[in-house]
Amino acid sequence: MNGYDFEQQNRRPTLEEFTADFAAMQRVQLHRLGFYVGGAILLYILLQNLLTLPLALPALHSKYQTDALFQNGVDILVIMASMLPPFLLLSKPMRKITYQSDPLPLEKPQGGSDVLLTIPAGLMFCMAANLLTDLMVTAVSAFGVELSSPDMALPTGALGILSSVIRVVLMPALVEELCLRGVVMQNLRAFGGWFAVITSALCFGLMHCNLIQTPFAFVVGLALGYFVLQTGSLWPAILIHALNNSISLVFSYLSDMLPVQTLNLCYTFVQGALFGCGAICFLVYLYRKKEDAKLWGDRTALPARSKYAAFFSAPTMVIAVCAMLYFTSRYVGLS
Repeated sequence: MNGYDFEQQNRRPTLEEFTADFAAMQRVQLHRLGFYVGGAILLYILLQNLLTLPLALPALHSKYQTDALFQNGVDILVIMASMLPPFLLLSKPMRKITYQSDPLPLEKPQGGSDVLLTIPAGLMFCMAANLLTDLMVTAVSAFGVELSSPDMALPTGALGILSSVIRVVLMPALVEELCLRGVVMQNLRAFGGWFAVITSALCFGLMHCNLIQTPFAFVVGLALGYFVLQTGSLWPAILIHALNNSISLVFSYLSDMLPVQTLNLCYTFVQGALFGCGAICFLVYLYRKKEDAKLWGDRTALPARSKYAAFFSAPTMVIAVCAMLYFTSRYVGLS
């Protein structure tokens, strides 16, 4: 027989063997996706530092620190040139892994009038994230840990305010949603809706590189990712993101015009109104959607822990996380 076992060679694999092979294949796919996402984040960090390198020159550094309009212009250029190219460039090899034809769903949202409920509901999560962040900052300060975040320029005049709107409202809403809820989340959704939402939210939070914005961005990223998958479109997330940043920008300008007590009272009223209205809209949304409110599509053979391990253990992702944590540490002080 020469060692040839005809029956052994032609038998069908058992269900356990098929599941094990399928799990191994998906583990490799997730590891490769982690490699590309980590690579995109590293390229983003590298480009951001290269583009801001000229600001080390005394003349440009002084102008950047003292000229708010110039600072906004530089920041707009850096956001566009450092984040979009790496993610869009590495989107193609990621699509080959997941067979994703369109990672940027920019078509009209699905769901009819229910889509309108996602906007106040999304803002409710933004207000909740703000409250949680405030509580965290207060809690850690009691132990002598002071958290900070990058200063935001506030130029005056029509051109200055327009530049602030572009810098704070439009650019982050468009660029960050295209990259995180578009390229990253859409390519991960084949491995489970919640896995894609949570992983993209983690990347979104860490990329802010400071502990004031990171937890806020993570919580908001969960809500934005959920609504993108629910509506099949990036537009609800872009609109929620832009509206939240608009509120922040308005109160930043008002802080130079109103007494602190009046400003805090106004903000508390707006925050409470948005939270209450959004909570009602979200409950109505869940009631009207019923079973459709769940995120389906997890056909993976891997448990959740294995999926996160495969994705975040990719070499470039490990380096990217370490780099983001390093830059985050620069905004943590001890008193």
